[in-house]
Amino acid sequence: MEFRDLKDWAKKLKNLSRDYPVLVEGKRDREALLRLGINNVITLGGKRVVDLPDMLEGRFHGAILLYDLDKQGERIGEKVKKILTEQGFYVTEVFREYLRGAGIIHIEELTIHGKDKVP
Repeated sequence: MEFRDLKDWAKKLKNLSRDYPVLVEGKRDREALLRLGINNVITLGGKRVVDLPDMLEGRFHGAILLYDLDKQGERIGEKVKKILTEQGFYVTEVFREYLRGAGIIHIEELTIHGKDKVP
């Protein structure tokens, strides 16, 4: 999947999130995505990574990983990807990789002071 810009990125994420949950680290990440009109966002905060397959089973066949692009987000993303793929879930990080190329490290950076960074 390719993206023309952040607006196109947000539109495609919104469309795909109808079928797949977007997994993020915390509530600020979730709030940033909700402000962009992206629903079906699940935060890891307070949950055990090993419990994610049970949370998704029966409702979804996959997930969109959108953890921060810092050390902690990389660690979490690798754990989640391993656990979900071992359980047969489809996992995509294409949206995360686009943000890496755009220089956005933290998901909450998509909104600055309550205003959308994405036009």
